[in-house]
Amino acid sequence: MIYPITSKDNKKLKLLSAISTPKGRKKHGLFPVEGRRMVEEAAEFARDKVRCVFASESFAAGDPLPESLSKRGFDVYVVSDKLFRAAVNTVTPQGIAAAVKVFPDEAAMADGMTNVLVLDGVSEPGNVGAIIRTAEAAGADAVYLMKGCADIYNPKSVRSTMGSIFRVKFRTGCGISELKKLKDDGFAIAASALDGSVDLFEYANERSVRRMAVVIGSEARGVSPEVLGLSDVNVRIPMKGGVESLNAAVAAGILMYALFE
Repeated sequence: MIYPITSKDNKKLKLLSAISTPKGRKKHGLFPVEGRRMVEEAAEFARDKVRCVFASESFAAGDPLPESLSKRGFDVYVVSDKLFRAAVNTVTPQGIAAAVKVFPDEAAMADGMTNVLVLDGVSEPGNVGAIIRTAEAAGADAVYLMKGCADIYNPKSVRSTMGSIFRVKFRTGCGISELKKLKDDGFAIAASALDGSVDLFEYANERSVRRMAVVIGSEARGVSPEVLGLSDVNVRIPMKGGVESLNAAVAAGILMYALFE
């Protein structure tokens, strides 16, 4: 069904605004998805988690998507352009958004998994989202986000996944116990680090272990000492010129493509 909203005090509209904040997401168990492509991805790959859809009047007047979603059984709320802009996170919104239920931590167990990516303190939301997107492309079975990482449900993180958030299994708030469980299940932990490291590509060519957990550390501090203490091998990406380090998302992509089967 399509429902009009005319008041800024409407409870549904206030919900959309609230879940743009960490406090609101925690309270309601929902996160916002913005933009035409992302809403379509949510409707296709997370249908049972889409609670409702919001469209601005101008978007609804010029695009068939709101009507299409309504016919597929989604509740669609149409609001004025002004109210829509006030309720969403982006500066120049496309005119459509959805409230989606947060996902359970599906990657709690390592059964059947071969390729796991671990993020240790990656604090920039855009990097977290880009890494999730790359993880899907590289064949990651799951992504573990340790405590201290940016919120995967931050609107910037969600946008940067370009829809991969709906298809990649991930576990948030991980600690050392989850990494120990991976080791107990036969995973070799390869951490991106300089100290005591070996060349990434030499290790990739010579390794015999099949199950890999690749760790990417904080943009500023790298992999934490606690995690390095569990690492089976530290690997470094060879670099030329005067470059000392790579963006976390770029480094994650290189390591995954080198080490994942």
